[in-house]
Amino acid sequence: MDLLSGLLFAAVVLLVPATIGVFAIRDAGRRRAVESPAGRGLAAALVVGLLGALVAALLGRAPGQVALIGLLLAGSVAVWAPVARDRATRGLVAWALSLDVGVGYLVYVLVWMAGADLGTGEWVGGVLLWLLEAFVFLIGVGYLWELVDVLARRQWSSYVDASGALPTARRPFVSLHVPTHNEPPDMVIATLESLLALDYDDYEVLLVDNNTDDEALWRPVEAFCAQHDRLRFLHLADWPGYKSGALNEALRVTDPRAEVIGIVDADYLVRPDFLARCAPLLADPTVSFVQTPQDYRDWEEAGYFRRLYYSYGYFFDVSQRSRNERNGAIFGGTMGLIQRAQLEAVGGWDEWCITEDAELSLRLLRGGGRGIHIDQSFGHGIMPLTFEALKRQRYRWCFGGIQILRMHWRSLLPGRRTAANQLTMAQRWAYFVGGLQWFGDLASVLFTGFLLAGAIGLVTGHSIVVRQLSGLILLCLVALVVLGAVRSLALVRRTSGATWAEARGAFGLWLALGLTVARASAKGLVAREGAFLRTPKVRGELGWRHALRGNLTESGIALLCLAGAVVSLGHGGATGIVIGVLLLVHALGYGLAPVNSLAAIRADLPEDLRRRRASGLRSWTGPAARRGGILVALVATTCLGLLVVAAPVGAPDLTPTKDRIAGVVPRISDDTTRHPRPSVTGSATPGASLSATPTPGVPATLATAAPTSAAPAPTSAAPTRTVRATPTVAPTPTVVAGKPTASPTRKPATSGPPTARPTGRP
Repeated sequence: MDLLSGLLFAAVVLLVPATIGVFAIRDAGRRRAVESPAGRGLAAALVVGLLGALVAALLGRAPGQVALIGLLLAGSVAVWAPVARDRATRGLVAWALSLDVGVGYLVYVLVWMAGADLGTGEWVGGVLLWLLEAFVFLIGVGYLWELVDVLARRQWSSYVDASGALPTARRPFVSLHVPTHNEPPDMVIATLESLLALDYDDYEVLLVDNNTDDEALWRPVEAFCAQHDRLRFLHLADWPGYKSGALNEALRVTDPRAEVIGIVDADYLVRPDFLARCAPLLADPTVSFVQTPQDYRDWEEAGYFRRLYYSYGYFFDVSQRSRNERNGAIFGGTMGLIQRAQLEAVGGWDEWCITEDAELSLRLLRGGGRGIHIDQSFGHGIMPLTFEALKRQRYRWCFGGIQILRMHWRSLLPGRRTAANQLTMAQRWAYFVGGLQWFGDLASVLFTGFLLAGAIGLVTGHSIVVRQLSGLILLCLVALVVLGAVRSLALVRRTSGATWAEARGAFGLWLALGLTVARASAKGLVAREGAFLRTPKVRGELGWRHALRGNLTESGIALLCLAGAVVSLGHGGATGIVIGVLLLVHALGYGLAPVNSLAAIRADLPEDLRRRRASGLRSWTGPAARRGGILVALVATTCLGLLVVAAPVGAPDLTPTKDRIAGVVPRISDDTTRHPRPSVTGSATPGASLSATPTPGVPATLATAAPTSAAPAPTSAAPTRTVRATPTVAPTPTVVAGKPTASPTRKPATSGPPTARPTGRP
């Protein structure tokens, strides 16, 4: 224990300056010649070893232990020296020391438990807490890898600069698909007008309206499309499969000349050079998809929307950049392009997964494809206008990410590459950890239960915590919490240009969404299918009552944590103070939910968006969310019960002293049993209108999943995969005046072969 405690203490001390170095020093340029990477890594290992030995000597360790601690710390850095080829030395050191602290802490606690006189109940509670800490550490490693990769990388081998001269490669024909559902017609028409202005000749725009039952919403869009030869309109009523089903039908009626399929959300205003700069990259048949960042407009004037904007940026500023270096980028849906032949070869869009875009990218990469993330944005959409809408969006991302993990986890396990699974180890790591990161908020809720159990123990006078907070364990816990929070704030500020206040606000939004993500992850563990929540519109003035009503659960937990914190702080002692402070942190996180809801309501917006916010606001609570909350409550209650039955555990003496320191295309276009197909007459030339009538490395107590890809929150009913042998009601054609149509024939495709921030997307 003496050797282990000395090693852990030295690693904690050295980690602080190493972390500061990662954020404080900047490398100039994206491409920089790297000389003698192995030499730099070994030199860094030597320095770390000497400094670690010095710290151990100052602690009064014996000469033999001092030497051994220095060697172990030096070896932990040297083993990662090969990655110094692409990263600055400070990143290598910060990465290695972070692993030392995390692994050392887990081993230290496990060794202490093995030597303590614990009963059966105590062992159950202690092991449960240890496993939870180990799981959060694994999630944190994923965030830490991306953080160090982006901030300390000296050379970007896969970076694509789309801001220079226009590509000279062949320009393939592109079919842009714009899915809509119950969208305001003026907003959709604005998107179509921006697409008509693209500086590109060979493309079509196919707007597919999915199950919009109010004709007043889709008829004006249909009329607008009829006025332009480049636009085509497809209305689907009573259509199964939700957005994926609509996109699969759009693929069936796509112009036969199209080699590339593009997805643009109905609220995006697209730059004229989008296709001119991005589509030529897909002239290379080995490129499966190209994804550009999802960007937003009308966010600068209001503090809430500035915070939300910067919180969205993490995925594309950090995760996608890091993933792109290992061909593990995610296809995020809107503002992305896909090889049509490869899309059809893998079976089209999956109608089971509610994050169909990220799921598709995993299948494409598994088949040996290549994804490209471009670092420049080419369009701007609209962010969720209320905090409740943001919660629905995040719920969808999380549930979809866990669907992907449940469906494809076997493909992500370590193993050799095969013809059926060509994912590299780096790609598997990116998608597997990206999926696990969604469980960070569920772990945070469980940690809240452990802390409340500790507060209850202080009230009753019977310690029911399985581990006392003192000595070295206390030092490590505080260091990890503080460093994790500072890292998150500094990362947002460094990668986005946000102020410190805006970075704190973005971090606060992640915390405020914690219970929502925990609900989704709990439900994702037991439910195969998700739910697109639809609830009645709210009328009248919006204010603090709505903010409180829409976040009752978060408010209640915040008050409970606050009460526990008051009790713990009043009790005094190291354990009481630490439990009280951590409960205050958790209370702040949950309490930020109604605060952000009210801030969104009061945020200044342009008049058209203000009307949409007031008239389209929906209540958050729905059956799916309630069931997810019940699952979280059951798990937390079980954990608390295990702690209550555990006998008291005495606090070990861990104070640092001299003696002790503690290839065939599936017939998706011809399968009439999969969907009732609209009856179409006339030609499928551009302009035809088709209408038919038949979807960052926060520590344990602050665990939160970073956002993955951005897509509008759907408002349709719960998604269920519907397979119809024969339609109950035969689809009836609707012929738009002046636009005779005919059933098109699609000739074979002519070209072939990571939401996850992790949004989400794994």
